[in-house]
Amino acid sequence: MRLIYRPFAAALLAFAPFHAGPWRPAQVWEKTLAPGLVYRMEVDPNLPRTVHALRISPGSPVLRWSAELAGKTINEEGTVKGKLTPTLMAVQSGAIAAVNGDFFSYDHGAPIGQMVRAGELITTATRPRAVFGWGPKDVAVGFASSSGTVDSGEGSPVRLESVNQPVSANGVVLYTPAVGIAATDKPNVTLVLKIADAHISPSTSIEATLDYALPDSHRTPVPAGRALLIATGDAMAKIAAFHPGERIKIRLKTDGFDWEKYENVIGGGPVLLRDGDQVVDAAEEGFKSDFLVRHPRTAIGKTPEGDVWIVTVDGRQACSVGATLEEMAQLMKRLGCVDAINLDGGGSSALNLFGVTVNRPSDGVERPVANGILIFGPRPAPTVGARKILVRPNPNGTLQARVEIGGKPVENADVLWTARGAAWIDQGGLVHPIHAGKARILARAFGEPADIEVTIPGAVRDPRQVPAADRG
Repeated sequence: MRLIYRPFAAALLAFAPFHAGPWRPAQVWEKTLAPGLVYRMEVDPNLPRTVHALRISPGSPVLRWSAELAGKTINEEGTVKGKLTPTLMAVQSGAIAAVNGDFFSYDHGAPIGQMVRAGELITTATRPRAVFGWGPKDVAVGFASSSGTVDSGEGSPVRLESVNQPVSANGVVLYTPAVGIAATDKPNVTLVLKIADAHISPSTSIEATLDYALPDSHRTPVPAGRALLIATGDAMAKIAAFHPGERIKIRLKTDGFDWEKYENVIGGGPVLLRDGDQVVDAAEEGFKSDFLVRHPRTAIGKTPEGDVWIVTVDGRQACSVGATLEEMAQLMKRLGCVDAINLDGGGSSALNLFGVTVNRPSDGVERPVANGILIFGPRPAPTVGARKILVRPNPNGTLQARVEIGGKPVENADVLWTARGAAWIDQGGLVHPIHAGKARILARAFGEPADIEVTIPGAVRDPRQVPAADRG
């Protein structure tokens, strides 16, 4: 990994509130993880605020990135509704990086917004909210809206409410094998359809055959090679008229993107930037006022050159206050983005690199989420020798960590740092106390992990309080 470190001052002035002590410059570290993939950490000691970000150059021949469900399916059998932490998503898939994605239903485990994975429609949106889409050559921010009908050729077509979302009190929903268990607590009629290809595209026409009907089924697995239509309320009579063996045509239309160009879409909201301007309108996208204040955040945006920034901001902690939506828009613009959207945040915000969660989730542990963005690429070549972390005091009273492999020190450019418990650590290896107690410091060097537990006494000096001239 290549390391860039520098104080970062002028562009952060917009974030600095009134505070009693002297203003201190922020610090920035950048480490190249793979060709076309750069990790960036920013620490502003004045608020305080910690930012973790990834810059992706989509033209890199060694990178592949996609929108992915956390588990194999939504509401997967034997799991917590199909949800997993970003770390488990990375470990199970072999991804070198993972970040949380869309808001989701706690009850059903489905992403709330539109999701398309490698050209397959995973979910339609439950409400009009922003999405981020990308393909081999293009990235874009927009809004995607879907509509559909179910038709047997006899009578009027039946309106399709959504795909792979919870069914409302009077609706018809299509469930594909992207769902493990289709569940509803409402009286219903469930039709099991034979379908040639259940990997449906965002805009398509599907020919299916009605296999059989289930009256009032509340937990129905979606078998391979099958799809389900579940109807509730007034819609039950409309599809109950269909007969086994009857041919069913399902038409879907999704507007907002050219599906020849965009293979992946992940939802979120609200829009932060459009054409270089801040355009935050949370109420328009259905967010309440308590969502506007400082929280942990995740966002994604694109630059005019086509690079993509994925950004997390730690929050709800003494070491990092989070960001408002307006502050998040300012941050994305400062990174060079012209279009950007907010993703799920709060306790969901998590960024994992090579198996290490580099940010500090506000719940103290990672939250299982419904989906995320996974990045696949080359891993650093492993090195031979026992690896360990050494933590030693600096002359100015701070603590410095370093990694040794086979008794030889490792350049900090080749180390990713994170810490849990009573301290946090920056990408220069400086340990920052939060309170007296135990802290676990973790490092990833040449793709392999090391960790150590240290005791943080009350006398350890916070590096943020050390004058810049004394930091060495």
